[in-house]
Amino acid sequence: MEDIPRLIDTSFKNYMFYNLQKCHEYKTNMYTYVLNILVFLIFIFGFGIVLYFCYKGKKSPKEMQEKMLREQEYVLSKIRYYQNGRIAESAGMITDLPFSYNPETVDYLYQ
Repeated sequence: MEDIPRLIDTSFKNYMFYNLQKCHEYKTNMYTYVLNILVFLIFIFGFGIVLYFCYKGKKSPKEMQEKMLREQEYVLSKIRYYQNGRIAESAGMITDLPFSYNPETVDYLYQ
């Protein structure tokens, strides 16, 4: 059976097999390096964005004081509004319509 003619020499076949195997290993290593670098860059980019928004979200002491003053003014305006409403209620009815008692309509409602 060794006398069967072959188109490819066995030494060339082995050479091609090992050469293709090395190419496959090189390609796999390159894909791994590229993937690792991309994941690292995405991680750094995401971390940078988080740090940037944390920094931008922090207010200066002057801005915090202005915000506190606005909130105090808002609360005081609401207190004044409700105090003025109580004064108006104690002065009269809400609609300031005259009150008249009509017994016919009252009897009609309770029937």
